[in-house]
Amino acid sequence: MQQQVVSNRAVTVPVVVDYLLSHLGFFALMPVLPLVVGRLAPDASGVFIGAALFVFTFAMRGASLLFATVLHGMPVRRAMSGGLLVAAAAFALLPAAPHPAVVVALLAVAGTGINVNGLMARVFVAKCISDPGARNTVFSAVQVAVNVSAAIGPVVANLVLDHEGETPLLLGVAATYVLTSGVVALTVPRGLAPRDGDVRPPVRWGIFAVIWQDRDVRRASLVTAAGGFLYAQFFSAVVLHVASVTDEPLLRASVFTMNAVLVVVVQIPVAIWAKRALSRGVSPVRLMAVGVAVFAASFAALSGAGHTLVGTLVAIAIFSFAETVFTPMVHTAFASLREGRSLVEVNNLRQVAATLGESTGSFVGGALFVTAAAQGAVGVYWGALAVLGVVACLPYLIRTGKKG
Repeated sequence: MQQQVVSNRAVTVPVVVDYLLSHLGFFALMPVLPLVVGRLAPDASGVFIGAALFVFTFAMRGASLLFATVLHGMPVRRAMSGGLLVAAAAFALLPAAPHPAVVVALLAVAGTGINVNGLMARVFVAKCISDPGARNTVFSAVQVAVNVSAAIGPVVANLVLDHEGETPLLLGVAATYVLTSGVVALTVPRGLAPRDGDVRPPVRWGIFAVIWQDRDVRRASLVTAAGGFLYAQFFSAVVLHVASVTDEPLLRASVFTMNAVLVVVVQIPVAIWAKRALSRGVSPVRLMAVGVAVFAASFAALSGAGHTLVGTLVAIAIFSFAETVFTPMVHTAFASLREGRSLVEVNNLRQVAATLGESTGSFVGGALFVTAAAQGAVGVYWGALAVLGVVACLPYLIRTGKKG
C-alpha cells in the first residue's frame, strides 16, 4: 500500500488540538483524582487509593500493548476518536459505580481509551514527520498545548469539587472527551494506518526481550522509567501534599496552575536549546537524564521547605523546568529507535518503560506518602525520592562523549 503524504502542518494542528481539548478534561480531574477516589469509595484506605491510581496510570500508559496487533492495522483517525469516546463513557459512569471494585474497573477503561488516543497520535507524528528536530518541535508544541489546559483545569477541578461535588466534575470531564473525539474525526486524515510502509508487525510480549537485549532501547527505557516514576508523584503524592499544606481551593489550584504556566513559558526556549544540542550530536537519553536530575532537585526542595506553601511553590517551579526537558525528549528518543521496527512497536517500547515508571510512582505516591505523612516523615519521603533520582540519572551524565 502506498504511504499517504501528509504535510507537517496537517499533522501538527490535529494533534495539538487533540491534546489541548482532551487535557482540559484530564487536568480538571488529575489534580484532585486521589480526593475523588476517596469520595467514590469513602471507606478506602491509602493503599486502595494508591492501587486505584496504579491501575489508572498502568492502563493510561500501557494498555495498548494488549491491542498492538489490532492497532497496527486500524486507521489512525478511528483509533484516536474511538479511544476518546471510550474514556468519556467510563468517566460518565464513575459517579454511579456501586462498589469500589467498579471504580477501579472504570478507571482502567478510561485509562485504556486515553492510552489508545495518545499512542495513535504519536504514531501519526512519527509516521508523517521523519526529521528528529521537527518531531521534537511538534512534541514541544503538544507540551505547550497540554500545559495551557493544565493552567485552567486545576482551577475548575478544585472549585467544582469543593462547591458542586464529584458528579458534575466527572460528567464535565466526559463531555470534553466527547468534544475532542468529534474534532479528531473531522481533522485527522482518513485512511492512514500504522502498518502502511512498515516492514513487519509489532512485537507484543517479545517486546520485553527487545528492551533487555538492545542496548539503546534498554538505556532509553531505564531513564524513561526513572523519570516517569518521579513525574508520577505530581498527581499522587504532590496532590496529597498540597492538600495537607492548605485547604483553600484556589491556593491548591494555584500550585498546579503555576506549573502549567511555567511550562508554557519555558518550553519554547528549552525546545530551542534541545534542538541545538541534538544537532551537535548529544543523545536524547542524556538530555532525558538532565530532566531526571532536575526532578530530583525539586524533591530535594520539597524535603527541605515543602512544609510551607512558599517552599512548595519553589519546588514546583523547579519541577516544571524538569518537565520541559524530560517529557518531549522521551518521545524524541523512542521515535529515533525505529530502525526497521513498526511504529506501534516503537511506541509500545516507550509505553512499557513509561508504564513501569509512572504506574509504580503513582502507587508509591498514593500509598507510601499517606503512610509517611501519618508518621510525620514527609521530608524523609521527598528526600528519598531526590536520592533515587540522582542515582538513576548519574550514570548517563558522567559518561564522556556526546553519544553517552
